[in-house]
Amino acid sequence: MSMQPSDTPGLDELTREECLRLAASHSVGRLAVADRGRPPLVVPINYVLDVDAVVFRSDPGMKVHLARQYPVSFQVDFIDPSHRGGWSVLISGLAVEVEPSEVAHLDLEPWVGGAKAHWMRLLASEVSGRRIRLADAPRDPRGYL
Repeated sequence: MSMQPSDTPGLDELTREECLRLAASHSVGRLAVADRGRPPLVVPINYVLDVDAVVFRSDPGMKVHLARQYPVSFQVDFIDPSHRGGWSVLISGLAVEVEPSEVAHLDLEPWVGGAKAHWMRLLASEVSGRRIRLADAPRDPRGYL
């Protein structure tokens, strides 16, 4: 998506293809799982993107337990505080456990210790994203940068 010149800052919607390209360019995001009547559990995960599916590994626990039962969301973003810019991608869908042999072609090593024996694939049903659009800087007639 090309950035359109503007007099005011705002948010631009990203296409599905842009969202997937940006998600594929990173390796850490946040997985959100929730149980009925309880606040969401949001945890950082390292992952790889396999076409449009987020694949991650985990040890047994609440994250895997809930991801097997309810829809989940995954968010990855990039923030540049010095330029007040960035983007955010949200992928939602169902997570299914897969056999390691099904994803053996992926280079997915856990960042923290533990067996991480549960291989999960988030099947994307919704993909959305936004990029911060900055206002055009006024040109200085003196030619200074």
